[in-house]
Amino acid sequence: MPSYEQNITIMNKLIPALATLLATTMAHAQSDTTESHTRTETTIVTDTRTDTIPAASTHALVVDYVPGKGMRIDMLDTDTTKKGSPLVINTKRKKITISTEGKPWITKEDSVKDVLRGLRRERRNQFTYWSGIDIGANALLGPDGSGDFPKEYDFLQLDQGRSRFVSINFMEQKIEFGSHHVGLLTGLGWEFTNYRFKENSIMHFQGDTITATPMDAPQFIKSKLRQGGFRVPLMLEFNTKRAKMPTADEIRAAARDTSVHSLPKTPFSFTNKKNFHLAVGVVGSWYYDSMYKQKYRMDGQIRKDVDKGDHRLLPYRLAASARIGYGSLNLFAEYALTPLFKDGVMPELTPLNVGLTIVGFN
Repeated sequence: MPSYEQNITIMNKLIPALATLLATTMAHAQSDTTESHTRTETTIVTDTRTDTIPAASTHALVVDYVPGKGMRIDMLDTDTTKKGSPLVINTKRKKITISTEGKPWITKEDSVKDVLRGLRRERRNQFTYWSGIDIGANALLGPDGSGDFPKEYDFLQLDQGRSRFVSINFMEQKIEFGSHHVGLLTGLGWEFTNYRFKENSIMHFQGDTITATPMDAPQFIKSKLRQGGFRVPLMLEFNTKRAKMPTADEIRAAARDTSVHSLPKTPFSFTNKKNFHLAVGVVGSWYYDSMYKQKYRMDGQIRKDVDKGDHRLLPYRLAASARIGYGSLNLFAEYALTPLFKDGVMPELTPLNVGLTIVGFN
C-alpha cells in the first residue's frame, strides 16, 4: 500500500494532468477553430432556481489554463440585474468588456466609520456657502467714505448700473469646530472687476496722479477699467439649523434593512432649507491682468482701443467680507482694506462690491 507521502505526490501529478485534459477537451469542442490560441478559457454557466422562486443568482465556472503557467478555476457571479450596459471594445483578436455595477450605500466591506465619514462630508458641503457664481455691483469710495469725489476727479465717477463684479468660486474647504454650526472656511475663486466710467474722457496713468483729457468727439460707447485675478477667503461661518449625525447603531440597523435585490436610498440625508447662515472674515485677491478700454463709433464703424498694463493699480487686495443668507439664498459684501491704486497715487479710492450668489455648486 502506498504511503501518505506517495499519495500526495501522485495527487500533485494527477490534478494538473486532469485539469489540462479537461481544458483541452472543451477547447477542441468549440466551433471556432480558425485561430491558434495560447490561452484556453472555458465557461460553464449554472442557473440556480426552483419552480416557484425566481432565480436568486447565476454563476459561471471559469477554467482558465495557460501552458507553462498552470490552471485557474474561478466561480463568477453573472447576475446582470444590478449592472448597467457594459462598454465593449473590440480589437482584432480580443473583445474587452468593461461593466459597472451599482453599489449599495453600505455593504459588508463598508465599515460604519466609512459611512459616517461620507455623511459628515455631505453635511459639511450642504452647510458651506462659498462655492458658486457670484455677481454684483462695484463702487469706488473717496477718502471720506462717500461716492462723491473732488471736482478734479469727476472723471472717475462710475456708471453704477454697468460696473459689475463677477466671481467663480470653484473650490471650498471648511474645518468644523465640533459640528456644522461653526467652522473656518477657505477656498479658491476667480474674479473679474469692471469699473465703467460716466465721463467722455481719456485717462492717463502716469506719475503719482491719475489725470484725464475730456473728449468732445468721439462719444464713447464704453469706457472701462478691468481687473482679473484669483481670490482666497478666510472666514468664520455659522449655521443655525440642526443636522444631527446618525449613531453607529442607527447605521447598523439601516444596513440590516438593506435588500439584496434592490438598492434603497440612504435613509440619512441633509438639507440647508430653513437654515440661517452667516460668514465673516477677509478675502485676499491677486490680480494678474488689468485693461483700460474705450469703445466708440467713427466713420460708420465700431472701433476699440485697448491698453493692457498695470495702470498704477495695486496688484493685490485685502477686503473685509460678509456673507449672509437663508436656505440657498446667499448675499455678500466686500469692503477693501487696501486702496485701488498703488501707494502714493492720487486720488485715494477704496473699492466696494455687493451682490448675491446666483448659482451654488453644493
